[in-house]
Amino acid sequence: MTSIVAIDIETTGLDANKDVIIEIGAVRFNGHRVEDEWSTLINPGRHIPENITGLTGIDDAMVRNAPRLADVLEDLEAFVGDAPVLGQNVRFDLGFLQKQRILAYNEVADTYEMASVLLPTASRYNLGALGQLLGIPLPASHRALDDARVTHAVYARLLDTAKELPLELLAEIVRLGEPLEWDGNFAFKEALKARARDQVKAKKVGAGLVPAQDEGPLFDEPDTGRHGPPLGPVQTPIELDPDEVASILEYGGPFSRYFNAYEQRPEQIAMLQAVTNALSRSNHLMVEAGTGVGKSFAYLVPAALFAMENNTRVVVSTNTINLQDQLIKKDIPDLRAALGWDLRAAVLKGRSNYMCPRRLEIMRHYGPNNPDEIRVLAKVLVWRQISGSGDRNELNLNRPQEKEVWAKLSAEDEACSSENCAGRMGGTCPFYRAKQAALNAHILIVNHALLLSDVATGSKVLPEYQYLIVDEAHHLESATTSALSFRMSQNDFERMLREVGGTNSGVLGHLLNVTRDLLRPSDFANFTNMVHRASDLAFRLDSQAKDFFYMLADFMAQMREGKPQSLYAYQERILPHT
Repeated sequence: MTSIVAIDIETTGLDANKDVIIEIGAVRFNGHRVEDEWSTLINPGRHIPENITGLTGIDDAMVRNAPRLADVLEDLEAFVGDAPVLGQNVRFDLGFLQKQRILAYNEVADTYEMASVLLPTASRYNLGALGQLLGIPLPASHRALDDARVTHAVYARLLDTAKELPLELLAEIVRLGEPLEWDGNFAFKEALKARARDQVKAKKVGAGLVPAQDEGPLFDEPDTGRHGPPLGPVQTPIELDPDEVASILEYGGPFSRYFNAYEQRPEQIAMLQAVTNALSRSNHLMVEAGTGVGKSFAYLVPAALFAMENNTRVVVSTNTINLQDQLIKKDIPDLRAALGWDLRAAVLKGRSNYMCPRRLEIMRHYGPNNPDEIRVLAKVLVWRQISGSGDRNELNLNRPQEKEVWAKLSAEDEACSSENCAGRMGGTCPFYRAKQAALNAHILIVNHALLLSDVATGSKVLPEYQYLIVDEAHHLESATTSALSFRMSQNDFERMLREVGGTNSGVLGHLLNVTRDLLRPSDFANFTNMVHRASDLAFRLDSQAKDFFYMLADFMAQMREGKPQSLYAYQERILPHT
């Protein structure tokens, strides 16, 4: 294996143009084995800010007799040599070091890029979070050599994880990343080399054994276990006895036998009885339930029993993903287990939350165009090894650029329909599967945005329903404003214009390439002129849009003038003149 050098620096700030290095730490290693270490404090020739001292423990006194940066660069270069340089967000460290004209030609590896792909559902990718997630002891102080050691340990663990990926997947990630300057390339190439060596050894030892098959379908096949008799509208509902339903939550009932240290709550039972009456009598009901009432079970129990008794569905709308997850992953499974009910429940989200297999295959075929696209594409390819849901909320896509890439992969495509999904993708499209599950669910969980989109489109989004429970209803007004509005940011506008492109990029450039050999020369010349005109119009539109957003920002600044500064976004509502 290749020796690698993990590097970490501590600085007086984040800007390589005005801040300076105060400590460098480096670890040369091969696999899990450390070969050598090197570190030094640096005298920055200026005061170290208090917040940096608080973070690192390094103060002015500690660096007073330390060497200047220029005096240690030769030693650092000799330690690193031509070895690949590893770091956590390594471009930050290299930004300071390459300004000193060193380490400009070494290969680069980044544990952030590795973790983003190999741990697609992790909530955070900073060094401390990765250390905790991977079971690596973390130092108490934020010092350069300590962080370089942790970076090495993280890299070694992640490389082991990469080696466990299917050989075909590793090869695809390497092939897709090869044309791009992506700081994840080196690590995945190393993992592929190791897997290839293991494959050769396995063939020599186990000649004649049947090789492992491909990983299977792109996404899980439809779960027929969630299907049941068709649900329909209720003409005359079967009424429920509020006292009988309440007995489920009372001492001696199924809940008290199922839950340890169960506590009967009078407010919860009162709410349950009110919800039971409202459903049975088709009445409206508004309930204010404080913390600790147990409102989820107070409406889930009667809603589930009513839906099953009447072979219908009850829609539950929430404002937050956290509550959706609590209902579908905890409360409803507990309800099934406690009562032994054959309750069918599903979550349905907007199209943009689901992966489109067809669009994924298109990006795999044509390849990513930049580091953000390869990072997200590789992340998704790894993610589908561990989850078949196709639900983006399982993924960590926190960077704005990553969300832009997801928009190219999501099912938010007007050219697609449920019928196309069923025919072309064999029912494996996550959005199609979610809609099928929704059709057969007694309890259908949605968010306010999707509920209001259904209202705005004349009930074309959700399956037909007669019974609705709105939880977190205090957010409904703001959700209505958001859902029934059209929103366009400058970034969104510029992204769409980039996607349109010109003669050498975007959709227009792609059309020129694919029609070059398909059209007669005269037709291609005419088409090229059309592309030039469209490209020119897009350029002019981009210029005018910049002017518009500049004037809009100036208008908002004038509206804010004289008002106190706030950490919150400033909003101004403009209404028609009356």
